[in-house]
Amino acid sequence: MKKLLISTALVGIVVSGGIALDAASATEATAAACWGQITQTKGKNYTGCGRAAHFNIINNSKKKFGDAVGANSWSFEKLCYANVTQYGMVRA
Repeated sequence: MKKLLISTALVGIVVSGGIALDAASATEATAAACWGQITQTKGKNYTGCGRAAHFNIINNSKKKFGDAVGANSWSFEKLCYANVTQYGMVRA
């Protein structure tokens, strides 16, 4: 009986983790449809996705943001940064 309860608990954890993972993937897919043409210095916010801004992460710590823009507009970084470890777009 003890093995059955442990097995059931493990299956519940795996299944609930899978559901959370699917929800996270759906959000990323929506974001991917909203933004595009992203480079280290700019990104385009497509129509119907609300406001967004380009970002750079410097040395894995400091986040720098470009202009927050509306639909069908470009977000540009104000400067060209050295030591960029990540870049992309986020909702503003």
